[in-house]
Amino acid sequence: MRLSSRRLLGLGLLVVSGVITAGACSSSEGGGGSGQAGDGPPLGDPDTGTWLDLGNTHAPPHEPPVPTNTGVVTRGGTLTFTNIGAEGYWGRRIEAEPGDARCDVQSETIDFGWGSEFCCRTKHEVTSNLLTPFNEQLTMVLDGPLRVKQFAVYQPLADRKGPWAIRSFWDRRTPETPYNFQFSGPNNASVFGGDLGNSCTFFAMQQNKFPCGPGSDPYCPGSGLDYDGWPGSKLVVLLASMPYADDPSVKPLSCIAADQDEREQDSPWIGISPSELNRDGWSGYHPCHCFNNTNNGQLGDGCGQINVFEVIAEASGPQWGNRDVISTGIRSYQVGSLGGVTCGIQSCGIEQFPADADLLDVNSLTAMQTGAVIDADHPATKEGPGWRRALDDRYYLFLLDELSRTVQVAVIHPGKIPEAAHAIVPALPNTVPRAVIDGFVSLRLPQ
Repeated sequence: MRLSSRRLLGLGLLVVSGVITAGACSSSEGGGGSGQAGDGPPLGDPDTGTWLDLGNTHAPPHEPPVPTNTGVVTRGGTLTFTNIGAEGYWGRRIEAEPGDARCDVQSETIDFGWGSEFCCRTKHEVTSNLLTPFNEQLTMVLDGPLRVKQFAVYQPLADRKGPWAIRSFWDRRTPETPYNFQFSGPNNASVFGGDLGNSCTFFAMQQNKFPCGPGSDPYCPGSGLDYDGWPGSKLVVLLASMPYADDPSVKPLSCIAADQDEREQDSPWIGISPSELNRDGWSGYHPCHCFNNTNNGQLGDGCGQINVFEVIAEASGPQWGNRDVISTGIRSYQVGSLGGVTCGIQSCGIEQFPADADLLDVNSLTAMQTGAVIDADHPATKEGPGWRRALDDRYYLFLLDELSRTVQVAVIHPGKIPEAAHAIVPALPNTVPRAVIDGFVSLRLPQ
């Protein structure tokens, strides 16, 4: 179980006056889409594979990139979270004045030293169990050291039971012409070149601008992240590697402070966060945020976040940090925390695991022999599933599927692609039938 949310690590509230409560509920439902929260997912044409709101277009033709692999061919792995979604609520930020009765989750004036701001959060009631809250708009977050060659997001074209198509596409061979991607990186960079140095962060969103400012719902004051995320079901595919921070090819790109050590801060991360959390004006750090329902900066029992692939920095201490092991965990009002492991360097050297193992059981210090499954309704497991950090290329896939209420995370070696994934990688066809998604949901690696 991990210590805290990567994006909200060390968050503290500076409260002058206020109260955090659990008051009466409002009557909204999960499933935010383009523009205002509550809209459905975008519509496409299942016959042509085009997106109506993107000018009746589809992703451009593309060839598979050539993977770079120098080590042994590894077994791959899957970590499957089932029964995801539940009725409940999280505290959604709204525009209000002190004394407004709608501020039934959080009502306080926050003093920043340079000024103050009133924070109002109201209960956003969820009445569906279809992947909630992860059927809301979600934004991708990429944190280095990371090298990406191809990046695609698939979504259903018309309904959950029909074909899916590429909704957003990026290729490092044509980084200045992405399809329906809006990037925001260090120094307000809007072009993602594919290489991220240590602790450098890029946010990935859709190109449609979200209307922040007065009257926005959820309320957002305005920032460089004011764009739509991906609502509803989605399948994210990356061909990427996680080189060490002191690798000569990425060390010059580092974003760590001058007094910090590259190895101690070496912690790549691929995450997916609620877009309303990232649009708060401080990229997820604003103290008036939806991450928690209760007054605890680390609990994560609010609007949710998935640390899809996260390395815990060795600066966290040898009991927790290990730059060679990757954790996958979910946080939301449904479960508080689900999955997520730590395997510190003091007891968990990567040399203790077989060289061809991607999926590790950090509790027994052995390789997992089959794909791991964690049930949100019955979360206790004897295994502690984590991942070997791959310095060369892997296909990283993660599916968030409303129909099956499943979050499926997979690591696949380019030299050992299972049959259930062959229709997706390496070609990344523009459209795939629902049967392919079902096959991927059922995939269990290693096999």
